[in-house]
Amino acid sequence: MKKSQQKTPKSDTAPWMKWAYVGIALLVAVAMVGTYLAPMFEKKPTAQVGNTAVIGYTILDEDGRPLITTDQNLLASEYEKGNFVLLTYGLEMPVGAQVSGENIAVMPIVYPEITGFSGFGLLGFETNAISVGLVGMQAGETKTIDFSYGVNDLEMNLSVEDANGIGLNFTNTKVGDLVPLGLAASPDIPLGNETNETAALRFGEVVDKTDDSLVITHRYGSARVTLSGITG
Repeated sequence: MKKSQQKTPKSDTAPWMKWAYVGIALLVAVAMVGTYLAPMFEKKPTAQVGNTAVIGYTILDEDGRPLITTDQNLLASEYEKGNFVLLTYGLEMPVGAQVSGENIAVMPIVYPEITGFSGFGLLGFETNAISVGLVGMQAGETKTIDFSYGVNDLEMNLSVEDANGIGLNFTNTKVGDLVPLGLAASPDIPLGNETNETAALRFGEVVDKTDDSLVITHRYGSARVTLSGITG
């Protein structure tokens, strides 16, 4: 009798081949994850002195109320609350630049339409703070930058005649009111293509009132700035 020869069944895949396939699959998976995660670890450009920055911003008064903003969502939210806020465009400005604190930069007012003013006035104290605050910021970062005016209290004491002369109703004006002021915008800071046909709009707050005078300050508290990009 012939001994029957038993044939060992061939395995579909040798064990080491299976592990090889698993290893290859893992390598492919890791490579794909690395491809997706790589942008997360890329270093974003940082604003340095001498660069030109493109920013969005909101100017806040000393109580944290927004006065002018590039953020349309914030504008809509504030109007729903019954608050008056101005809308402006984004801004290009040098990083780390310094100008005279008394200079006035005229920002365009997009909405609402306001006549009699060339735009919204930012003082050199404020543009300097924003410009210096941009140093070290990364594209996409948002930062709140506080304003400092040194020994300048930016305060004016108006008589009844003076108040009425600039369009305020002395009788109806009360402490805590925000009132419009017009500041001569010359010399101006060249931050855009605005013309200075009339005074720049500045919001002041009534901080004291007597029978014959008003005390108004026009300091602002801070700017909430988003660095949109760096152009140079």
